[in-house]
Amino acid sequence: MTLDRAAIAPVGLGLAHAGVAAVAGWCFTPAGLWATIGLAAVTWTAAGLDPASLGWASPAWRGAARDGVLRLAMLGSVALTLGLARRAVRGVLRAEDTLAVTLVQERDSARRDRLTRLWNARYLYEALEREIARCRRYGRPFGLLVLDLDGFKAVNDSQGHAAGDEVLQVVARVLHENCRVTDVPARLGGDEFAVILPEASSLTVPRYAAKLVDLVARAPFPPGGPPVTASIGGVAFERAPGSVKAALAQADAAMYAAKREGKNRYAVAVAKAVP
Repeated sequence: MTLDRAAIAPVGLGLAHAGVAAVAGWCFTPAGLWATIGLAAVTWTAAGLDPASLGWASPAWRGAARDGVLRLAMLGSVALTLGLARRAVRGVLRAEDTLAVTLVQERDSARRDRLTRLWNARYLYEALEREIARCRRYGRPFGLLVLDLDGFKAVNDSQGHAAGDEVLQVVARVLHENCRVTDVPARLGGDEFAVILPEASSLTVPRYAAKLVDLVARAPFPPGGPPVTASIGGVAFERAPGSVKAALAQADAAMYAAKREGKNRYAVAVAKAVP
């Protein structure tokens, strides 16, 4: 079976112009789209004309005009279909991006304390489990601080819970603004906070605890209220504790030691590595 080149040529020419229209519909702005389609319709129609048969009064002009209009409509249909397809694809991609952002925000919100926007206790436990596992596997040190406010109950009793909430927000701001990117500041609940200090040595942990005691004592709490300070207990872990509960218990014990010694101070213990 032989192919008739004379029959194939118009089909190929039509497909080529349809391809041009498809590209224009996908890529171009409306002005560029219609300019391209118009030019394609003209060139497609002109390619089928016999220059020898053309004259000003020739009926071939009427036929060419009719063919040009039909081809313009066909190419426009192809371009518009591709344009609508592009718009639909972009809409789906935008919806997926919005959904992904929403999921990330919701996941982050579920791990945040609503009042202070610090990490909540649930996330602290997860992060502490990871840090303990890293210490156990690689022998990397870390620190854990537990901070309890002195005088917070007096603020609630004398100025109300709104003032107490403001005190908690001020303390949270102090922690957030003075933590490293790798640290994990969290609110455990009530007026108790905690900070995980990855890669913190037995020298770093007490320095940071002393800094926080000083910063809280000088923090801009609501005027006219009872003084608010912080008692901080810390542990510098050179060996991994047995569990999250055990790590927090050691830091709590150090915090209560600081309170017994007079409050507005810190106490830090060291969990030394086994030789």
